[in-house]
Amino acid sequence: MATDRELEVWLSEKENAMVEDIAALVEIPSISGESEGSAPYGRACREVLLKILEIGSRWGFSCRSFEDKCGVIQYGTGTKTIGIWGHLDVVPEGTGWLYPPFSCSREGDILIGRGVQDNKGPVVACMYAMGYLKEKGMVPRVTFLQILGCREEVDMEDVVSYLNENPAPDMSFVTDCAFPVCYGEKGICRVEFASEKLEGNMILSGGNAVNSIPAYAKAELRLLGGRKKEIWAEGISGHAAFPQGAQNALGILAEKIYSEDKNLSVLSEKERAVLEFLDKACANGFGRELNIDCADEFSGALTASGTVVRMEEERAVLDMDIRYPITAKAEKILEQLGRTAGEYGFSIRSFKDDPPSYVDKNTPFVTCLTNAYEEIVKDGKKPYVMGGGTYARKIPNAVGFGPGLQSDWEKAGLPKGHGSCHSADEAQSLSSLKTAVRIYVKALQNLNEL
Repeated sequence: MATDRELEVWLSEKENAMVEDIAALVEIPSISGESEGSAPYGRACREVLLKILEIGSRWGFSCRSFEDKCGVIQYGTGTKTIGIWGHLDVVPEGTGWLYPPFSCSREGDILIGRGVQDNKGPVVACMYAMGYLKEKGMVPRVTFLQILGCREEVDMEDVVSYLNENPAPDMSFVTDCAFPVCYGEKGICRVEFASEKLEGNMILSGGNAVNSIPAYAKAELRLLGGRKKEIWAEGISGHAAFPQGAQNALGILAEKIYSEDKNLSVLSEKERAVLEFLDKACANGFGRELNIDCADEFSGALTASGTVVRMEEERAVLDMDIRYPITAKAEKILEQLGRTAGEYGFSIRSFKDDPPSYVDKNTPFVTCLTNAYEEIVKDGKKPYVMGGGTYARKIPNAVGFGPGLQSDWEKAGLPKGHGSCHSADEAQSLSSLKTAVRIYVKALQNLNEL
């Protein structure tokens, strides 16, 4: 097998090609939606699948589509199978971008565009690791299956459908988190609240995805004499699972409306109660104001953010994203939420729970991946549990293993609140992706021996 020095030379030679392949995927606005003809998640998702299969075929891998829901790229023909899962769908672009969202802009070492970090960039990095080993003549004893879906950001129906029709790999990792190894994920609750019927003195709107803390929100107040007044709020967007550093525009909007109404006096008591609940549900991101805050030693604190608000038939409707520790119980969270919401005229209209997932961190598989990371990076980081939700929670014997690292994007010239995976100007360091290729090369070699 080739030396570390040969890999460095190869990465330098392939850098531009890797960026071009990432750009080809980013340019396709693959927001998973309703079926269009024979495309189950929309034409853009089918287009991005065809593109990744084209890239895989260029390396000489065996490639196929599974019902236009997942792409499968195979390296090796061994009896044991290693699944390498990633996704090609993205969250909506949202607002506030300084760069075009569906174009892969490059500023020095930084790539910017929707999907460069979550998850198109890491998908390409792992494919390049397989491509390197293939070029250097490694004939795997196992079968590596890179399985790439297009519904991860919505409901993960793609991977559920795949596993209903195909055997699960013996072991799997997902290229959609931060290194070293994520061996567990918090439970995820999605809650929809609806208020009582209101008097129609205010119209609320904000947010575009339940798992993204919104950066912008607005309200329209209806004044005497048929006049209208618009109120805008600006926050700092971020992933709902990681509220640190984000500022929820919905909570800011509630405070601004409440302050404005002290002078205008146009809102009813029920409408002011809506604003109070909105403020509590969209305040600090950890559920304290809703009396559902909790934590454990494995997975840390519960997170909770109201993320999308809209009006439906004179009612205010709020979607909330909650990530709870692996030792907590969803039923108790729901019970307390119902009590708190009821105090402000809200009821729970729907509640969807995706329970926590957990793999023993002392298994040879986890140890193998951790050792590959440590051999390359040498920083002593240990396996962990996170609040993000990936395909790992749907797949037997699966962990997270990917380059989605937090970075200070302000140093790259991006404003505060820009750069993270669900924010405006989503960014990824090319150096981090090349490091990921090195780690994946080592991990695939280790797994082949394991």
